[in-house]
Amino acid sequence: MFYIEAMAGHDRELRDARTRYVAAARRLDESIRAFRSAAVPLNPGTEAEPIPWSRSHVQTTTALARALLDVLDKRKAWDQMRNEWQPPH
Repeated sequence: MFYIEAMAGHDRELRDARTRYVAAARRLDESIRAFRSAAVPLNPGTEAEPIPWSRSHVQTTTALARALLDVLDKRKAWDQMRNEWQPPH
């Protein structure tokens, strides 16, 4: 009986981890779209000073970086749950 309960609990945790990963991936997609729309100048230009970034450029780029790190974190957690769990004996 304990084995079945443990499996059911693990299956639920796996579904939750997958859901968190999918949500993070969707947020990353939104961040990528916002970054593209913001037209953040990545080319430094030809002058000694770089092309300036606005406050919006910085915020959009920061949101993209955070979204990417969140996807990485959620994927690592999901992978760990899938690969390291051992059913009770």
